[in-house]
Amino acid sequence: MHYSLKLNSIPNNILLINLIKIRWLAIFGQLSAILISYYYLEIFVPIFSCLLIIVVSTFVNLISFFRKKINNYLSDKEAFYFLLFDTLQLGILLYLTGGIYNPFSLLLIAPLIISASYLPIVFSIILSLLSIIIVVLISYFYIPITWNDSFNVPDIFKYGLSLSLIISLIFIAIYVYLLASSSRNIAQALFHTRSVLANQKKLSEIGSLSAVAVHEISTPLNTIFLILNDLREEKLVKNNSEIKKEIELLKS
Repeated sequence: MHYSLKLNSIPNNILLINLIKIRWLAIFGQLSAILISYYYLEIFVPIFSCLLIIVVSTFVNLISFFRKKINNYLSDKEAFYFLLFDTLQLGILLYLTGGIYNPFSLLLIAPLIISASYLPIVFSIILSLLSIIIVVLISYFYIPITWNDSFNVPDIFKYGLSLSLIISLIFIAIYVYLLASSSRNIAQALFHTRSVLANQKKLSEIGSLSAVAVHEISTPLNTIFLILNDLREEKLVKNNSEIKKEIELLKS
């Protein structure tokens, strides 16, 4: 009898609740930054448009929260759409709040890091390209923030800032993907090793059961052989060739 365990890949499903928590943190940060900038720092941004974008993100997160009760795991494609929405939402907010000059433009890296850590490389490449396109667009098309009249940023700074952000996106995405890929390979090898050990344990258990079964069967047979040997030594058996022949037949 042959026993074997099927060696499947380690599931790579992402917990929806983790992404929901990260998005709540992002929503809180975005809302705080907008309100503090507008009311405390008196940086005039289109606050109602910004709040509308944040409300949409909140609504989507609430839907995701209730969906969690049905299924708390996301497929790779669902997680990709989740991160795609976050990237687009952040891109729109950056467009409304100064574009590439907004210091929070660096947060475009966040969805990409999550994608590179958990999702297949195809999704990470798509998200990287989208992030780069957003960086290029918000470098030229954005609603400017009203700065002090004496504050002037030269174009060379804008180009350098855009280029540095693009390089950061690419470098961090590749680095995180390679690091996560290495960790996944180690985890996969460990998973396969455990599967093989479990398989060997099953085979060992079967071998032990077989040995016990053989022992249980051989014990009464030995008893029969002893009885037959004793019978063969009896005078009656020695003098009767027919009985002697029957005993020899039983022993064989």
